[in-house]
Amino acid sequence: MRRSIVQTFLTQAPTLLLYFLASTLMTRMLGDVGRGEYALLTNQAALLSMLMGMNMGIGITYFTARTTGDAHSSIGAAASLLLVNLLLVPLVLLGISRWDDLSALLMPPNRLHWTYWGFVYLLIILSLLNNAVSAILLGLKRFKVLNAMALLNAGLSATGFVMLYLVQERLAPERIFPAVLAVTIVTMLLLSLTWCGLYIRFVRVPPVLVWRWSLLRPILAFSMVGHLSNLINLINYRFDVWVVDYYRGAGELGLYAVAVGIAQLLFHVPEPFARVMQPFLFGQVKDEVLARFKAVSRLNFTTVLVLSAIMGALAGWVIPLLYGEVFSDSVSALQLLLPGILFSSASKLLAQLVIQGGVQRFNLLGTSVGALITIGLDWLLIPYWGIEGAAIASTVSYFVILLVIVLVIRYRLHIPVHDLFLLRPADLVLLRNPAAWKPGP
Repeated sequence: MRRSIVQTFLTQAPTLLLYFLASTLMTRMLGDVGRGEYALLTNQAALLSMLMGMNMGIGITYFTARTTGDAHSSIGAAASLLLVNLLLVPLVLLGISRWDDLSALLMPPNRLHWTYWGFVYLLIILSLLNNAVSAILLGLKRFKVLNAMALLNAGLSATGFVMLYLVQERLAPERIFPAVLAVTIVTMLLLSLTWCGLYIRFVRVPPVLVWRWSLLRPILAFSMVGHLSNLINLINYRFDVWVVDYYRGAGELGLYAVAVGIAQLLFHVPEPFARVMQPFLFGQVKDEVLARFKAVSRLNFTTVLVLSAIMGALAGWVIPLLYGEVFSDSVSALQLLLPGILFSSASKLLAQLVIQGGVQRFNLLGTSVGALITIGLDWLLIPYWGIEGAAIASTVSYFVILLVIVLVIRYRLHIPVHDLFLLRPADLVLLRNPAAWKPGP
């Protein structure tokens, strides 16, 4: 466990740099309006991926980890769901395209050609495939593979956008946006091929479709509570995008997308910690992992706190330098959003403890309350304060979600919470001591 955490943490520095490079070059090529249109397309793909995926990733990881590596049922369930989505997603997209009001909300008005719908379809299916394979490998505790894939994802994206940036002068301006989409989808295709190769090498279980309800029921039952939570939580992450576009247009949405994109780079910090701790938490018998989990939680929170403080202090200088003066208005939105990113980063890890405690319905409660706050504040603040209002709404929502999770851990699971956040000197000793991470009470 210790080795996996240290290796995963060390992987984040180059990964963040590569993602930042890719985001910077893409934004410079698209400008504010193009960046806003790109945000609408990718947000729609994220929405439908979450909706159609039914949170099967967490169910696959949970049951694979609990059954000591016997992943036949989990793999069969994932394969069955992917086949259903191959056929169902086109029908959903067709319905959206025929519903003018919904299509106007989810798609840029100038990007209604069938090729853009095809981009969304491919992005959804490839995301579902990649997530399923990564969930299986996570349940099998293949952390080195997952770390390598995170780095490969960032490297492919950065390489693609560097190449496009170097040749953009040879392209007509109207061809830049389709070229950016092409780089995005080619990156996803290469990742999917790599995931499939890794599946063949490490899993070696034929993806036999599973339709028996007795096998699907426990996986679906476990996943659905989290699925509802994720769907509602999507409001917290994505609702402001559509409200900003509705009231302020694609140009200001592009400014907000830059602020959100930079801030969400910090989500790469809790992601590996949650990924490493998840199978150990799910597979434990008692609370033998709790002390180590708390140390990781403190490391996660302190790391994001320091990085967000640095990011906020440098934003006024870095953003105009990297993206141009037109994006200077993104600075204040980013600074208002960073406290919320800190709260959300803590929630991402602590929510795993709530799931392990068998009370994940309280995660649903927290995200539901947060979603109501997001909806109310977005409609109240964005018309008057624009993207600054959207950032304030998100930060308040993320704080409330974290508050609910902390209260559940303290009063429902009866676990002290005073030692979940700030790093201690003893934690550095723990990270350097391999014996402290060996299984046992």
